[in-house]
Amino acid sequence: MISTRTRLFGLIGDPVSHSLSPIMQNHLFKLFGLDGVYLAFRTAGERLAEAINGARALALAGLNVTIPHKSAVVPLCDYRSPEVELLGVANTLVFRDGRIHAFTTDHSGFVDSLGGEKSRFSGSRVLLFGAGGSARAVAFALARLGIARLTIVNRSRTRGEELAEFCSRELAISAVEAISPLDPVLGGKITEAAILINATACGMFPHIEESPLSAFDLIDRRHFIYDLVYNPRETRFMRESGARGAAVQGGLDMLIFQGLAALNHWFYSDYRLDPAEMKKLKSLLNRELA
Repeated sequence: MISTRTRLFGLIGDPVSHSLSPIMQNHLFKLFGLDGVYLAFRTAGERLAEAINGARALALAGLNVTIPHKSAVVPLCDYRSPEVELLGVANTLVFRDGRIHAFTTDHSGFVDSLGGEKSRFSGSRVLLFGAGGSARAVAFALARLGIARLTIVNRSRTRGEELAEFCSRELAISAVEAISPLDPVLGGKITEAAILINATACGMFPHIEESPLSAFDLIDRRHFIYDLVYNPRETRFMRESGARGAAVQGGLDMLIFQGLAALNHWFYSDYRLDPAEMKKLKSLLNRELA
């Protein structure tokens, strides 16, 4: 029951109507017996500072941050974790004693979501679509997983090159390059890669027929396809790749693991989900997906 002691948490981004975070976090609050409630707040970019200051003034307990604010929110915070300082992105804010503490849980959520697929990454060539905040967090995870080569594919060649330079300088990925989706070498890079990852919003509901890859004739059973998009549960990128024999994974597990990590920041805890609880939560969330 909501009372004057109930702590308020939320999600800020634009859009947020597709998000499963309110359903997931409120389920987790109930599961772990936590007195909290979680809402979604659509926040336009030009009003981000107002929203953060308002959250501070109203003594919110915590926020998640999603597209397109993961970078812009960082300068508005008082404390930044080492990972936030390195990556320049945050997806979890903790309001504590009048100060805002920024964390990122995307990289750990990505790694934890892989389960038995982690062994694929060591020494592998990876093709990463995107150069935004999520792509940066995934690149951080890929460096920790020991990949051999990274090719970044981004519509803005400049942004892709900036991320590639960051990966080389800060993440010690020695073999990294940036190309555009129209670059004629893309086909060869797909053939060489063992793993393709979509870290863009391309294909997210309601634009479910969009895909970061326009032609799938080079995809086959040698490939592992990971799409960070979780709504719909099967994106076109996953569906077309799976039809050609590739192993595919969507972003739902990553959503759960990064959300659980955020909850642990908010409550200074180490809550975990056993297999039965994980299965129940995934079933609950899948009912909401397109």
